[in-house]
Amino acid sequence: MTTTTSYRPERCQDQIRQLNDMVSIVILNYNNKDFLRKSITSALELDWPELEVIVVDNASSDGSHEMIESEFGNRIRLIRRQDNSAAAGRNEGFNTAVGNYVLSIDNDIVLTDRMVVRKAMSLFTQFPTVALLAFKVGSVENPEEPLPEHWWYPVPMVRGKDQLFFTDFFSEGAVFFRSEAIKASGGYDEMFCQYYEGNDLALRLTRDGYDLLYCSSLSCAELRIRGFLGRSRNRVNYLSLRNKIWTAWKHYPLKRACPYLLGRIAVSAFRSARFGWFDLFVTALRDGFLAPYAIRVQRQPLNKETWAKIRDIHKGKFPEAIARKRGATCVPVPRVPRTSKEAVTD
Repeated sequence: MTTTTSYRPERCQDQIRQLNDMVSIVILNYNNKDFLRKSITSALELDWPELEVIVVDNASSDGSHEMIESEFGNRIRLIRRQDNSAAAGRNEGFNTAVGNYVLSIDNDIVLTDRMVVRKAMSLFTQFPTVALLAFKVGSVENPEEPLPEHWWYPVPMVRGKDQLFFTDFFSEGAVFFRSEAIKASGGYDEMFCQYYEGNDLALRLTRDGYDLLYCSSLSCAELRIRGFLGRSRNRVNYLSLRNKIWTAWKHYPLKRACPYLLGRIAVSAFRSARFGWFDLFVTALRDGFLAPYAIRVQRQPLNKETWAKIRDIHKGKFPEAIARKRGATCVPVPRVPRTSKEAVTD
């Protein structure tokens, strides 16, 4: 197995700061109390001195909130919402969180590594411009092997699954945020509701000068493996295409929007005809191109510098390679002390 490495521009003198920083874990839930129970349990078992766990319940009717209150009591901060929106639910959790860092997961994610917060703090310290750390999402049987349906990164899975690299994509199901980046960006666009809201946020963070980092050392497991949703009829098919068009509305100049959308529309047209959701395809096209004012008013095409950065990311941008180019030394991610009182030394 490849050892995940990162670099420091100079001698390894930066050390883990503010080890007693509060970390907030935000778990999004909708009608799946059995998975939620396992997700909460894994969060409470993490090794970190200052931790709060927040569950945002999107109007569940399966007794999720009763389960939380009876089994976890005041160890969990419960937010009960009146509607089901993934983007709005996550944002409400972020706004409630008091931590300087926020780990956002879905209710079907279990955190299999008790040291994952300490590993993340190490990476945030080493990379001060990084807004978020993207997780490796695997199965319960093998958390270290990423699931293909969660791999839309610019680096091929075979090459990148055990590496550390910069990205312009992350899976919303498991991601570690720097709180200041969430506040600066405004979080997820709630107009998207669900699906592709992470791609939109990634572009806004990249535009604003932040970096995004895929971290193979941060692994988790998905309890419910959904597969590729485009092969069955469901609302995600509609949201996916509509929100991709809205993303073009917001971020793409015309000369880039056309090739970006043509291929995606063609693929959706083929799948919709084959798998029986052509009516959703037509509706998504209509609602996507006739975007509401709330989307159109946000139009701010990315500038040339941002597109150049994205182009470099898609070529494969590894911290190790940058370090070698600059003559810096690559070092493994340092072991983090188990208590906040222990010092990290070179």
